[in-house]
Amino acid sequence: MPILTIEAIRANPWNAISHDLPEPPDWLLLRLACMAADYCRHSEWDLMYAALSDEYVPPQSCHEPDAADRHEFSERLAEIADAKFRMFCELFERSNE
Repeated sequence: MPILTIEAIRANPWNAISHDLPEPPDWLLLRLACMAADYCRHSEWDLMYAALSDEYVPPQSCHEPDAADRHEFSERLAEIADAKFRMFCELFERSNE
């Protein structure tokens, strides 16, 4: 898996979710990773609620009219991003002790 860098976060905030942290991560990378993961989780929560209210149809739903679970793709991504956000923030707080 690729290693997370500041440049990778600047290129795409989702890289904070999909890339591994270097050992040891510095405080600035952790701070930016927290911010990127926060963006990812909030955007997916918004998309999840939009899918629930039929304002958004995720590409994974195949536009099936009876697809009651359209929101689940965004819900899962939000859960993954939330877990990463919490991990990054915990590591960031420890780096400031």
